[in-house]
Amino acid sequence: MPKLQKSLSSFKQFLVTYRSTLNLVWQLDRSSFIKITIVNALNGALVYPSLLVSKLLIDSVMDAIVSHNVAGGVRMMILASIGGLVIDRIQQVLQGIDRIQSRVLSSTLQEKIQLSIARKINQLPILVAENPESRDLMQKVLDKSGNSIWSFIIPISTLPEIIFTIISTAIPIFSFQPWIVIPCILLAIPNIIVNIGSSKAWHALSDEYSPRWRIYRALEDFAVKGKYLYENKILGHIETLLNRRLKMATEYYNTTKVIEKKYTIRGQVLSVPLSLFQTGSRLYLYYLAIIQTLTLGTANITSTAIDRFIGNVSRLIRQASDIFQNYLFISDYEQFMSLPEEDQITGIKLPNNFSEGIEFKDVWFKYDHSPNWILKGVSFKVDPTDNIAIVGENGAGKTTLIKLLCRFYEPQKGEIYVNGQNIQNYNLKDYRHAISALFQDFAQYPFSVEDNIRFGDVGRKKIKKDIRLAAKLTGITDFIKSLPLQYKNPLDKEFEGGIEPSKGLWQRIALSRILYRNAQILILDEPTSNVDPKSEEEIFADVLRVAKEKMIFLVSHRFSTVRKADKILVLENGLAVEYGSHEQLMKQNGRYKELFSLQAQSYQ
Repeated sequence: MPKLQKSLSSFKQFLVTYRSTLNLVWQLDRSSFIKITIVNALNGALVYPSLLVSKLLIDSVMDAIVSHNVAGGVRMMILASIGGLVIDRIQQVLQGIDRIQSRVLSSTLQEKIQLSIARKINQLPILVAENPESRDLMQKVLDKSGNSIWSFIIPISTLPEIIFTIISTAIPIFSFQPWIVIPCILLAIPNIIVNIGSSKAWHALSDEYSPRWRIYRALEDFAVKGKYLYENKILGHIETLLNRRLKMATEYYNTTKVIEKKYTIRGQVLSVPLSLFQTGSRLYLYYLAIIQTLTLGTANITSTAIDRFIGNVSRLIRQASDIFQNYLFISDYEQFMSLPEEDQITGIKLPNNFSEGIEFKDVWFKYDHSPNWILKGVSFKVDPTDNIAIVGENGAGKTTLIKLLCRFYEPQKGEIYVNGQNIQNYNLKDYRHAISALFQDFAQYPFSVEDNIRFGDVGRKKIKKDIRLAAKLTGITDFIKSLPLQYKNPLDKEFEGGIEPSKGLWQRIALSRILYRNAQILILDEPTSNVDPKSEEEIFADVLRVAKEKMIFLVSHRFSTVRKADKILVLENGLAVEYGSHEQLMKQNGRYKELFSLQAQSYQ
């Protein structure tokens, strides 16, 4: 009973997978799917006429030999050969159509799956997207879709052909002796067991190695990406990285060799009875032809039909095995795609102008699996047209506070208000569109200068004068004019005509990007750490001037810039220890004055 239940469960998994695969392919490219199904069904159906032509050709030769009717034999030979040629050419055309459509469908499917995964990871809440289990699950799906997507298409491509070939070859077998079909099927069952066991072993290996492949990919990037070449040359540690990568790969390949060897040997042993049956049936049929119970053509067509029937039953089993293995991929894919997404549309619309500012009320926060609070009862309020600087030593909680304001995370205790409403009440998409943020690890797109700026608000109609204004505000106009293609110039020297901006220029370009976005809240998380203090002051002064009606949050370690802010929040060990203007905080003789004085001394 347990074995029967397990078999029924496996069959159910097969049906679920095949249906899911068909649905996925149908949604992606139904035209190609229909063409593939029709051409392969026709190709399989032509097997029986091909066998009949072979029978006719052999029998006509034998009749001519026996009757000495050479002219009649040659005439039948020519007709049979013409029929065979026509059938062969039709099959060649059908196979060509299948080959083209299958490749197109395979490429499309792989691209669509990878795009859907990339889109999904960006629609997940940060907590879910950063979860190691989610990342491992995503890596498994990406690895499978990247390496074995052809196994996803083969069942769609070949299954109709296999089924119709089995039907075509069954006709002459049934005409001779119907019971022969039974051993043909029964003797193929051991292969089913071997293939299912092999599929499960490969999936278990994929589960085990998904976290390791993420490290392998990182080692690959360190070795070949241009931005790491300088450090690699100075540190001279490339052989260490490559040896670590080789060790991981060798362990994996050795494990795959064990699996391959194990199931290959099992398959060879279990296929012996089937081979003996094929040989015995062939000898029996030709014996019947010798004693003239059958014509030689009938013996040949029946023997060929038995071989092709068994071969296609084996193919069917292999395809079923691939489909079963795809069940494991489908289940991973569907599990990943069913992860809960951020609710982007529920909630009220954020007003165009704020009558009230932003307020943190007794906000507490810690990251998952962390025992320590990052923020501890933080409270402060910013007026609608104020700008605020956040200062503190590394690990004080500055960036975490910004992430809470962006709604990447939710506080465990306390509330954050924007314009008098808890930020959780707002439509998330609308709320985030009201924010323009430049983080420490900003993106450096290898596209044109224009694209790098325009990406600040892709939903907005491209206005060249606004792109140029954003560039002017951050002082990169002269740099852009010096480029051969100016605003169309690629920003990556690994591309033809491209150049590699300095770190300081990259930060100015990224800052232009967020200024191009007409957002109500500007967040600058140490945006100018790679420019000199004088340039930082100039940039921040320009930002204050152009965004004087907006709310600005600035995280910086440079107090010469910080002092220009309307309000300054001092964080220490997750606590808001001081809050006020530069003048107010200097009079308090507290932590801010201490930090300011220490930095001032370093410039003396």
